[in-house]
Amino acid sequence: MKKIILLTLTAILALATLSSCGKKEENKDVIRVGMELKWPPFEMANTDGKAEGISVLIAEEFGAYLGKEVEIVDMAFSSLIPALETEKIDVIIASMGITEDRKQKINFSEPYMYFKLIPAVNKQSGIKDIKTLFSKEGVRFVAPKSFSSIGLVKEKANKPEVIEFDDKATASLELANFNADAFIVDAVTAVGIAKTYPDDVEVIYQAAQVSPVAMGMRKSDEELLKKANEFVSKMEELGVNDKIREKYDDILKEKIGKGYEFYINED
Repeated sequence: MKKIILLTLTAILALATLSSCGKKEENKDVIRVGMELKWPPFEMANTDGKAEGISVLIAEEFGAYLGKEVEIVDMAFSSLIPALETEKIDVIIASMGITEDRKQKINFSEPYMYFKLIPAVNKQSGIKDIKTLFSKEGVRFVAPKSFSSIGLVKEKANKPEVIEFDDKATASLELANFNADAFIVDAVTAVGIAKTYPDDVEVIYQAAQVSPVAMGMRKSDEELLKKANEFVSKMEELGVNDKIREKYDDILKEKIGKGYEFYINED
């Protein structure tokens, strides 16, 4: 009987050992940060495959604030929230805008940046500011089909004409040819259009819409949310913003004609 009991206990222990080997133990000294490294200069990889960018720098500084090593986990943007919910990552720092739909699934920190949609306008339109853009009757807005700015135009503009195309390139060309007056789009795209058609298109650096950007965390991780909010409130004091300015201001100015201040100011 003793022999049978001993054999049974040995088998149970062996199974327990195998089971524990199949699970990856969480390293509490590491914080896993999810992002998609395809959006320079915010999230990108250098020629050696090393993660770089404004979001990477923020992640590294946040890790230092927590006293943890940072592991950047590169994945498709659409996979970030599911990965957070299934504990494959601990936090999202990926230029993710706060939306009501996302807030149903995860917690967001206070915003640390603000992404803006701004207008690229044809110079012949006579439009020089946001107020005129939305108050002038019958302004012709161009946009790709299902583009987010279409709803904004229909809501805010005065009897607008909305002209939709299949892609941004065609929409941009129509704007340059004065078949439209304005194209509301992200700053990088707006400046890109103006650079492509400098004789015909200019940018109005006033936000038509502002999207607050924040860190995303699991609903259950209230302590990390508290620490994230503390960190965000101290980014200027801790010198994080200065490090970003020093490293990325020139890159941003080349891309959008404005430095990091454009993104950290809500207006």
